[in-house]
Amino acid sequence: MKPLYRIEYHFIKTYRVDYTYFNKQDSPVSLWLSLPADSMTQRNIRILQQTTPKELNLLPTGNQLAYYELLPGENVAYSYLFDSYETRLVPFDPNKNKDNKAEVPELTEDERQFYLRSTPLVPLTDEIRQEAVRIVGDSKEPIEQARKLFFHLIQHYKYIYPPKERGASAMRRNQRGDCGEFSFLFAAYCRSLHIPCRTVFGSWATGRLRAHAWNEFFVEGVGWVPVDASVQVSMKSQWNKLAFVTGYGARNAKHYYFGNLEGKRIVFSLDPNVPLFPPFPEGSQLAATSQEQLLNIGEEMFAWGFQAQHGTAPYLQPAYTQFTSPVGPGPTTEDYLGSWHVKETGLIQALSLKLKYAAFIASMLCWGTYYVLSWTFAKLEWLNLFSTLCYCLFLLVSIVRKEAYYVMYILFGLMLLSALRGLSLFVK
Repeated sequence: MKPLYRIEYHFIKTYRVDYTYFNKQDSPVSLWLSLPADSMTQRNIRILQQTTPKELNLLPTGNQLAYYELLPGENVAYSYLFDSYETRLVPFDPNKNKDNKAEVPELTEDERQFYLRSTPLVPLTDEIRQEAVRIVGDSKEPIEQARKLFFHLIQHYKYIYPPKERGASAMRRNQRGDCGEFSFLFAAYCRSLHIPCRTVFGSWATGRLRAHAWNEFFVEGVGWVPVDASVQVSMKSQWNKLAFVTGYGARNAKHYYFGNLEGKRIVFSLDPNVPLFPPFPEGSQLAATSQEQLLNIGEEMFAWGFQAQHGTAPYLQPAYTQFTSPVGPGPTTEDYLGSWHVKETGLIQALSLKLKYAAFIASMLCWGTYYVLSWTFAKLEWLNLFSTLCYCLFLLVSIVRKEAYYVMYILFGLMLLSALRGLSLFVK
């Protein structure tokens, strides 16, 4: 049977990722770091710098897992380049774009079972299975089933950060959560219907620590189909849409994030509850020293960094740590996950991004200043005009970078009308 859909891949740009973990504790820290793997959307990984690990093991997901033991003051550094590709789910047409055919990934039986398994964060309970069956109704084709699951999530669930509990069961119970919770519940729904599905842990390819999670589900003859329900939910708000499109280069088309990704993100690891090699020392009693840091993860009270979850890390974004003494003072994200910075390579790309941000900030500051002071000063129309010119530059750069959408045009129209009105009053 011929597939109904296929996936197109289009090169977007090359990114550089710089990851560091610095042991700020007064005692040793063990670090498990997921190294990025080549995929259809993240290709040609070129390592620039890597601290030599004590051990290097292969995960069931295909990623390599590097293990480090760090004394106080020691650090791990890992830098690499990769080519990012946009993903588009399109109807299958054997006579169209013959030269653009990409190799369709296949799953081994072990991989299929791995992405159908039940885990603490993605449990396959009777309640989740029954709900998934009810949502898809009489749909039998996997992509149409997944589409109905996606619509159910964006219609009935809300985005909130940070959630008090993590995992698919908590998300279903509370009907709200962040990107991880949307991803865990979508994966649980899919697996309940025997559709292999995984959560992708990564980051937006903009600046520092822009952590994010989304999904990919597998269809024979098509490959891994991306889904990002949390972004689609967030962009119901026009302000969020402006922030996502302006800040991250997200796409604003209706239901775009079912089957499509914009190619402006990086992938650290695949799926929650991956096994740790070497194993986390389960005999440790140090969790008792960190009771104030206990989190509800997968319906269990869990001390991050002081225990493993049935021999696994809840997730690798991109690392998991083992502390040998209480974390402090003032623990930060960098203490638990490390720090990363993503930037575009190439002089033109880097300059265009900086120019876009600078023009937007200058425009908003000048426009706000104009309206605050206009009731006192009569001749500030030059400031209004300068604000409009800056916004025009911002809009032009956004169009070139394929990061513009209709709200930007509406705002430009309002600013232009304001500037023209001000100039006419100034001339008079």
